[in-house]
Amino acid sequence: MCLLCNKVLGNDAMKPSKLQDHLRRCHPDKTEKDLKYFQTRRHKEMMMLLISYLQTTHFSIQLDESTLPDNAALLLAFVRFIMNQEIYEELLFARTLITDTKGESIFHVLKDYFIQKAIPLSNIISVATDGAPAMVGRYRGFISYLKQNVSGVLAIH
Repeated sequence: MCLLCNKVLGNDAMKPSKLQDHLRRCHPDKTEKDLKYFQTRRHKEMMMLLISYLQTTHFSIQLDESTLPDNAALLLAFVRFIMNQEIYEELLFARTLITDTKGESIFHVLKDYFIQKAIPLSNIISVATDGAPAMVGRYRGFISYLKQNVSGVLAIH
């Protein structure tokens, strides 16, 4: 399948010369694009597919907050979900924590991302963290903020 026009191509069209011919005939404006352009486009398409799937299904999320050598805090979010009776794990995002590494800040980064991508927080069925106080604190940890918004979420650390 052509990623530019979504045309289904036969097996014989998978030869590099035939793919080049299709690119020249159907997408002449893209013939001068470098490999980086197509890699970026592929990544964006894959993220759009992942986001659209997460908007309609339940999934688990795993969060990890790390401090980089320059003292910048980075939040990594992975999602686990079932599709076609197989379990998948994908990196959802990596975001810099602007203010601090408190549970409330971590929750707001996650919530803002979900709002931006139109993913309901209620689709989260479980969350796994590293057990740091900012994550599991009873009153001000990330999990407590998540449980205020998503009742019944299972928390594991």
